[in-house]
Amino acid sequence: MTLTTHAVMGAVIGQAVGHPVLGFTLAFATHLLIDMIPHGDSKMAENFHVHKVKQKQAIAYVMVDAITAIFIVLILANTKDVESLRAYTWGIAGGILPDLMVGAADIFKTPFLDKFHKFHFFFHNFFTKRFGDVPLAHALLAQIVFIVILQRVL
Repeated sequence: MTLTTHAVMGAVIGQAVGHPVLGFTLAFATHLLIDMIPHGDSKMAENFHVHKVKQKQAIAYVMVDAITAIFIVLILANTKDVESLRAYTWGIAGGILPDLMVGAADIFKTPFLDKFHKFHFFFHNFFTKRFGDVPLAHALLAQIVFIVILQRVL
């Protein structure tokens, strides 16, 4: 899933539970669960991690996604009636932290981050390794629709 999807999902969870620690924890767990849904980026991840090709393309994709995520959650925070800004922001943090830890594992190579990387990709590849991935364009369109639906919940 995109960081944008995880950030909006985390915001919705944080807002729904209204408690920062619970919002963070549930958003973190939900990140892993929704990553199980095939979302079109398995080839990009494989090219980046295994084959070490198209790394600039993957980094550009993540940067555009991160900037989009920042703007969307800021727009939502400034246009919706967010009851607990603290729970909202901690939900966002929990929603995107797993992907940030994966990125950190690629840079820092610590035993903890390496274990988390494997743990994360257990979920990420759960169905794609068995049944294949979906085209990235279809997955992005589905995530846009999902984000539009989620933002209506806020």
